[in-house]
Amino acid sequence: MNDFIKNNIKIGFGKKEATKITKGVAIGGVGAVAYSVITDLGYMPSAFTAPDMVPYVVAGLSSIINTVRHFIAKHT
Repeated sequence: MNDFIKNNIKIGFGKKEATKITKGVAIGGVGAVAYSVITDLGYMPSAFTAPDMVPYVVAGLSSIINTVRHFIAKHT
Protein backbone atom coordinates (compact mmCIF):
# COMPACT_ATOMS: atom_id res chain seq x y z
CA MET A 1 0.00 0.00 0.00
CA ASN A 2 2.85 2.36 0.83
CA ASP A 3 4.42 1.80 -2.60
CA PHE A 4 1.07 2.45 -4.29
CA ILE A 5 0.76 5.80 -2.51
CA LYS A 6 4.36 6.78 -3.28
CA ASN A 7 4.01 5.90 -6.97
CA ASN A 8 0.57 7.35 -7.66
CA ILE A 9 0.18 10.36 -5.39
CA LYS A 10 2.59 13.19 -5.98
CA ILE A 11 2.84 15.58 -3.07
CA GLY A 12 5.59 18.10 -3.19
CA PHE A 13 6.61 21.57 -2.34
CA GLY A 14 8.52 22.90 -5.29
CA LYS A 15 9.37 26.17 -6.88
CA LYS A 16 5.92 26.55 -8.45
CA GLU A 17 4.14 26.19 -5.11
CA ALA A 18 6.57 28.56 -3.40
CA THR A 19 5.93 31.16 -6.11
CA LYS A 20 2.15 30.84 -5.67
CA ILE A 21 2.44 31.21 -1.90
CA THR A 22 4.71 34.24 -2.23
CA LYS A 23 2.28 35.94 -4.64
CA GLY A 24 -0.63 35.21 -2.32
CA VAL A 25 1.16 36.64 0.69
CA ALA A 26 2.18 39.73 -1.28
CA ILE A 27 -1.37 40.33 -2.51
CA GLY A 28 -2.74 39.88 1.02
CA GLY A 29 -0.17 42.35 2.32
CA VAL A 30 -1.09 44.88 -0.33
CA GLY A 31 -4.76 44.44 0.64
CA ALA A 32 -3.90 45.17 4.27
CA VAL A 33 -1.90 48.24 3.28
CA ALA A 34 -4.76 49.44 1.07
CA TYR A 35 -7.16 49.02 4.01
CA SER A 36 -4.86 51.05 6.27
CA VAL A 37 -4.45 53.83 3.73
CA ILE A 38 -8.18 54.06 2.95
CA THR A 39 -9.00 54.06 6.66
CA ASP A 40 -6.37 56.70 7.49
CA LEU A 41 -7.65 58.94 4.69
CA GLY A 42 -11.16 58.69 6.13
CA TYR A 43 -12.76 57.08 3.06
CA MET A 44 -13.59 53.75 4.72
CA PRO A 45 -17.21 53.58 5.93
CA SER A 46 -17.44 53.18 9.69
CA ALA A 47 -19.34 49.89 9.34
CA PHE A 48 -16.26 48.36 7.69
CA THR A 49 -13.91 49.41 10.48
CA ALA A 50 -15.57 47.28 13.15
CA PRO A 51 -13.05 44.71 14.47
CA ASP A 52 -15.14 41.74 13.35
CA MET A 53 -15.43 43.12 9.78
CA VAL A 54 -11.77 43.99 9.16
CA PRO A 55 -10.62 40.52 7.95
CA TYR A 56 -13.46 40.36 5.44
CA VAL A 57 -12.79 43.87 4.14
CA VAL A 58 -9.08 43.13 3.76
CA ALA A 59 -9.90 39.87 1.94
CA GLY A 60 -12.25 41.74 -0.38
CA LEU A 61 -9.64 44.38 -1.14
CA SER A 62 -7.07 41.65 -1.76
CA SER A 63 -9.45 39.95 -4.20
CA ILE A 64 -10.00 43.20 -6.07
CA ILE A 65 -6.25 43.83 -6.22
CA ASN A 66 -5.64 40.28 -7.50
CA THR A 67 -8.33 40.69 -10.17
CA VAL A 68 -6.75 43.93 -11.36
CA ARG A 69 -3.31 42.27 -11.35
CA HIS A 70 -4.62 39.42 -13.52
CA PHE A 71 -6.33 41.84 -15.88
CA ILE A 72 -3.17 43.89 -16.32
CA ALA A 73 -1.01 40.78 -16.77
CA LYS A 74 -3.28 39.35 -19.47
CA HIS A 75 -3.83 42.60 -21.37
CA THR A 76 -0.33 43.99 -21.63
